[in-house]
Amino acid sequence: MSIAAAAAEPPTLPPERDARFLGVETCGSVQCHGSPQPWRNATVMMKERLIWEAHDRHSKAYASLSGEAGRRIAERLGIGDATRAEECLVCHTTHVPPARRGRAFTVEAGVGCESCHGPGGSFLSAHVQITSRHASNVAAGMFPTTNPDARAALCLSCHQGDAVRKVSHRLYGAGHPRLRFELDTYSVLQPYHFNPDADYRRRKPVPSHFRLWASGQLQAARNLLALTDPAAPHARAGLFPELAQFDCHACHQGILDDPDYRPRAGLPAGMPTRNDAPFVVLRALAALLQPASVPQLVEATRAWQKALASPAAQADAAAALARTVESLGTALAAHPDAAGDGRTVVTALIEQATRESPLPFIAAESVAMSLSTLLTAEFEAGRLTQERYRKVDAALNTVYAAVGNERTYRASAYASALGSVATAMGQQ
Repeated sequence: MSIAAAAAEPPTLPPERDARFLGVETCGSVQCHGSPQPWRNATVMMKERLIWEAHDRHSKAYASLSGEAGRRIAERLGIGDATRAEECLVCHTTHVPPARRGRAFTVEAGVGCESCHGPGGSFLSAHVQITSRHASNVAAGMFPTTNPDARAALCLSCHQGDAVRKVSHRLYGAGHPRLRFELDTYSVLQPYHFNPDADYRRRKPVPSHFRLWASGQLQAARNLLALTDPAAPHARAGLFPELAQFDCHACHQGILDDPDYRPRAGLPAGMPTRNDAPFVVLRALAALLQPASVPQLVEATRAWQKALASPAAQADAAAALARTVESLGTALAAHPDAAGDGRTVVTALIEQATRESPLPFIAAESVAMSLSTLLTAEFEAGRLTQERYRKVDAALNTVYAAVGNERTYRASAYASALGSVATAMGQQ
């Protein structure tokens, strides 16, 4: 099955589906995906629930609301008990109305099976048949997590936020950790509850690391544009754009004490800037798919930033940037994965990030995760020797050390670290 050909409009996310959610106790019973012993002739592990419970932080998402940090954040927000607050439950649980909950369903399970795979009530009967196939399960209502665009839309709905699962500056001000995400990095760090062996690959499409990275960056850009759309209903619900969508360090940095500080290229000093990390990173994808569009993406992003000073221009600037992003998405859907893609994008990432220096912290963090996932994929595919990867990995460590955290980041050290990656790759 061609994943590239499947880049269509993502399907309805699981929580918005009108079907019955059966709960972890149903999906993960000892007769099903909670079996301590493998089944004879089973094509999947059958211990998926055990892996999720023991190793996956999604299973602790609801419990975290009643922990010390959860209670402190709720108190600062003035919302009472976080385990009952809608704005917390939408991401810390499989959040569906009582009318769509089966007898075994509990919110205490946190972000359970059906948060990602969809309501079991729609596909369980088809799923357990001997004639069951991945395509028939998806047709019956299972969410297609094997589709990189669908997975990106699903994960980012909470890890970035959307019109339903709102992330606000008020939430950050109360102490909620800043959301950050890179689809392939986080997919790898999540404990695998499946085995992508030859049988799995025969039954299902397996997206490459490159494809997951690209789809994640494109979806993050789409979400960001949707969240900052002046025509959207939420644009009339208070201060707009919402401060959570800005580059934190445009305001939260000691400018007088930072020798690396200077205004972003083409923007006036002191102007608050939006978080444009996905667009900065996407320039590297454009260098692979549509090289002539790189200057266009740079200018469209800059115009989108400048439009903050002119509300009348915001819609036009956002529309122009959206067209550029969707053009990239179309090109990605038509692009077959090739051996040199990862290296081409890595080279472009380093060039673009160096040219943009000093890079804002959030963009620097995003570039670092992108370099890490793409270069690791190159090594796993045999396109970097063990010795070369050892040098590259050591250089990546200097990149992460230079990123540090919000308080210690220095753009000059980061630019130097990027140069060490290029050297390790044999580009300098």
